[in-house]
Amino acid sequence: MKLGIGVAFFLCFLLIVVPAHSETLYVRDDIQVVVRSDPGKNRKIVSTPRSGTRVEVLDKTPDGWSRVRLPDSKEGWMLSFQLSSGPPNREVIAKLKRENEALRQQGKTLIEENPRLKSERNSLQKALSKQTKTAESLKASYDTLKRGSSEFLALKASHGKVSKDLAARTKRQAELEEQVRDLQNTRVLRWFLAGAGVLVVGFIVGFMARRPKRRPSLL
Repeated sequence: MKLGIGVAFFLCFLLIVVPAHSETLYVRDDIQVVVRSDPGKNRKIVSTPRSGTRVEVLDKTPDGWSRVRLPDSKEGWMLSFQLSSGPPNREVIAKLKRENEALRQQGKTLIEENPRLKSERNSLQKALSKQTKTAESLKASYDTLKRGSSEFLALKASHGKVSKDLAARTKRQAELEEQVRDLQNTRVLRWFLAGAGVLVVGFIVGFMARRPKRRPSLL
């Protein structure tokens, strides 16, 4: 018996201490909605929110009242059946009408712009075709230039090699000519020396031949 009383007391304590879970609801499409200071139709009116006002439900009573918090932070009680989980039908219809009107205007704008868009598309296609032809022409020119460049580089390399060979051969020819001149100068000098020697020998022989012989003594 005491255990049952303790459990009941504990449950009551939890109901008092733990706050009720709040949820967001909307004021329904009623002609007149009032928020009162306490549950009861005779209580003081705190506010009269219009249909579609978004409120925060803080608590509910078994007899059909809900404690709510309004957007301006005011709190009060109102009948629970005047609340709905979604926006009122009137607001939903008005929203759908606005969206429908916006879509209709967009469709009208698209219809009006359709000829202009077609013209722009045709212009873009022509420009694209022209640019494609230009790109192909540039590619062909580039390929030709690339081939010409390759041939030019090959000719340049060949010319450089031939120039080096010619320079080497020219240098070798100059060296050979120098050696030939040295050899010729050496031969001339040798012939000159040989001729001079012959002349000297001839002069000596002639001198000796013209010299008077000594007669032997009669003693």
